[in-house]
Amino acid sequence: MPKKIKKALYIQFFNPMHCPVLIHGCNILSHKGWKLLLLGSQNIANPSNRMEMKLHKNITIKLLEYAKPGMQQKLQYLYFNLWILLTIIFWKPQVLYASEKLVCPIAYIIKIFSNRIKVIYFEPMYTGEGSQIRPRFVRASRARLAKIADLCLVPNEARLEKFVNDVGTCENIIFVHQFPRREEFLGIPLKEKPSGTGRLKLFSFGHIGPDRLPIQLFEALEKLKDKVELIISGVVPEGIQNYGSTIKKEIKNRGLEGNIKYVGLIKEREDLYRQCSKADVGLTLTGKTVKPEFRTEGGSQRPFEMMGLGLVPLVSDLKEWEDFFVKDGYAYSCNPDSADSIKITLEFLHENRSALYEIGKRNKKKILEEWNYNSEFEKVEIYI
Repeated sequence: MPKKIKKALYIQFFNPMHCPVLIHGCNILSHKGWKLLLLGSQNIANPSNRMEMKLHKNITIKLLEYAKPGMQQKLQYLYFNLWILLTIIFWKPQVLYASEKLVCPIAYIIKIFSNRIKVIYFEPMYTGEGSQIRPRFVRASRARLAKIADLCLVPNEARLEKFVNDVGTCENIIFVHQFPRREEFLGIPLKEKPSGTGRLKLFSFGHIGPDRLPIQLFEALEKLKDKVELIISGVVPEGIQNYGSTIKKEIKNRGLEGNIKYVGLIKEREDLYRQCSKADVGLTLTGKTVKPEFRTEGGSQRPFEMMGLGLVPLVSDLKEWEDFFVKDGYAYSCNPDSADSIKITLEFLHENRSALYEIGKRNKKKILEEWNYNSEFEKVEIYI
């Protein structure tokens, strides 16, 4: 008798490809023989402004077209829920992996009427999460789903505390760090050991905004023209497009054209990683006004990605980040609101490039052997 194929349905109203750890989990399961189907919708009018992640052949992703906020998006949301129900009926998955708050109502209904399906609720973190639809009925279903789901996942301890405060104490809640997947770094070699001369190379990728590339950074670089260069990859998110113009003016007015290079959005994740791996320092600054759950180590994957590439992350001097990254020598920190702090830190790093290379080797080893999503996801696999 042929072995029954294991199937899992992943649902996230806004494009699941925007949540790297969701894709990491899918790839891990698919390599173990699972078939994965991801349902979602485009949440930006121009989907080309997004980085692509490689998917295993056992993974299928289906997305509804972009719908404008308002009545059009609300109708799409209703259709999305009907789509999920029909998929449950005809595709018959053993596991429903519900990601983000907006899928709580349908996930709760499915669990109530079909106890044979294991329901895992994952609450990721990203800007604007669920902001387009009134959350009253979503909040109610989220609290009820938390009580009956087979497992609830959150990305760090701060989010765990917030989740418990919102829904009450549940025995089925755990946090899983948003580490990158081990396989993403295996084929990317360490850069050659620097000679100790030349400019310190910084690399920044992801959303371009004042929290990640503050004006104070450009003030500091103006005083370090012979010592530091910066490569920027990414796009300016909708809503703050003016900041792209601000950066261009800063670069021109401060004469930094020879120090800063913008390479646009590198869509293929592997291509981005290969270019980034040639740098010395990964710029992973975070604004100091972010919510508590974004201040802890699970609030961003970028420092871990930089470590996996053999770089040394430069993080903000938030206590949570210093305790996790700086205290044990994986990263350096500075005050992103102070040009002097940034300048002093970059000067120090420039003068100690050989030490950075050794730290980078240690960082890569740490990611490959311990801080990776393969190890973290084992906590989830126990339940499915």
